[in-house]
Amino acid sequence: MYLTPLASINSLDYITVVIYLLIVVGIGLWFSRGKSDTDSYLLGGRGMPWWLIGVSYVVSLLSTLTLVGVPGEAYANGVTLAVASLMLPIASIIAFHIFVRFYFVQKVFTPFDYLERRFSPTIRVMAAGFFWISRAIYLGLVLYASAKVFTGADNWSIPFTIVVIGGVGTLYTMLGGFKAVVWSDFVQFVVLTAGIGLIVVYATADMPKGVFGVLTHAFENGRGMPELSEPSFYSFSTTARVTLIGLVAVTINEQLFFNSSDQIALQRLLSTSSYRQARRSIFTFAIIVTPVILILWFLGLVMFTFYSGKPEGQRPAHGDMALFKFIATELPTPIPGLILSAMLAAIMSTLDSGINSLATVATKDFYLRFFKPNATESDQVRFSRGITLGTGVLAVVIGLGLSVSAESLGTSVLETSMAWMALSVALPPVFLLGMLSRRATPTDAFIQLVVGWLITASMLLWYHLSQGNSGDGISFMIVGIPGPIIALGLGWIISRRHRPLPQSRLDSLTYRSSTHLNDNS
Repeated sequence: MYLTPLASINSLDYITVVIYLLIVVGIGLWFSRGKSDTDSYLLGGRGMPWWLIGVSYVVSLLSTLTLVGVPGEAYANGVTLAVASLMLPIASIIAFHIFVRFYFVQKVFTPFDYLERRFSPTIRVMAAGFFWISRAIYLGLVLYASAKVFTGADNWSIPFTIVVIGGVGTLYTMLGGFKAVVWSDFVQFVVLTAGIGLIVVYATADMPKGVFGVLTHAFENGRGMPELSEPSFYSFSTTARVTLIGLVAVTINEQLFFNSSDQIALQRLLSTSSYRQARRSIFTFAIIVTPVILILWFLGLVMFTFYSGKPEGQRPAHGDMALFKFIATELPTPIPGLILSAMLAAIMSTLDSGINSLATVATKDFYLRFFKPNATESDQVRFSRGITLGTGVLAVVIGLGLSVSAESLGTSVLETSMAWMALSVALPPVFLLGMLSRRATPTDAFIQLVVGWLITASMLLWYHLSQGNSGDGISFMIVGIPGPIIALGLGWIISRRHRPLPQSRLDSLTYRSSTHLNDNS
């Protein structure tokens, strides 16, 4: 039987969490030595082990948005969205092979450097700016999701949690640079997987029929995949909450973004010594990520089954809080502290990755390009540290703003994150146009970027405005679909007006004009 529920996590649990925070800050201090050039500070010297980068890639993209949103979605609505998790490994490998080798050939720090070489400095700055905006919002979402962890576990104030977590994550990222980020990711992966495993074992131990009983109860009570039997799931409906086309589009859009223009993901791959090593890293990611996410879906079903037998007053107020309420009230000390440390592991990993990547883009695509072109390596490292601090502060401010918006609309963490992250899908089409077309010009890319981003921003606005109309709101999954499709088609059509650019202008920048694209780049 379960132990008598605790009122909340206690002081010993908090001591465990504090010790963990001190460890990750200590990692930052350890790696803060000898960072005098940007290769070392921002890319770890371009010699990071492929297996370490593969693990870091997993942890950086398995943010609290996943840890809160996936179990919360399973608890409240079922596991239909898990179909996307099954498609993720194949989509990630295909997207990697489309884009990443170009970046190794060009020896870039950021993917936007490629856009300058293929198109123009203007296109580089525009794309980098769009990335900066979308990923700054993403970091705010991560902090908002982290607040849900401690609100569910011990009724922490959301603003207080956002400020504390944001402050610690910013501090150790600023101190240690990329090596601190990657090695702390590895520590966090170990803590996170151990924590998740502990919850699964403990939560299912005394349930009738164990894992089978959980699945049976959940599927019999509408928490399986109920949408698969509904005609709307296979339609092009904009109001159906989940559709097959939406799941496919979201998975493809995410992986195209991660491998074309997401500095968080690409910074890891570019820190390896070669394209071949980076490919090993992406295969490591593909092998690890799906089992971890499927376990999180299962955890949501476990929480639903567990709380189904409880009186109404003992159930969580919102699906996003179910897992963390269970951690705080059903597990004996010091297990809640250990598992909350695991949750902090994911929060910190995504936060440090995001802040570090935004600092890289700010340094290489803005500071060095416009403000101080002759900056020394030491100048750039100092600027990177400063912008890291500024980015962390901005993420906290955005997190506070998004928390107000999400709470007022009553949307889940998963819905809020998928809607806002649609802003990033305007970027992959311009990379695809540059790599696939020998005719595309800077003007074509400019039109494509503007049109794609405006359509997606308009869809996001429509989504938020429509949430107040009961039954008439568009699905959160639809927000990111029209923009990239229209932008890619438009860019290709208008580029056909031009003659192909000369081979010498495009060498190693497009597929049909490349002579140096090989696995040893």
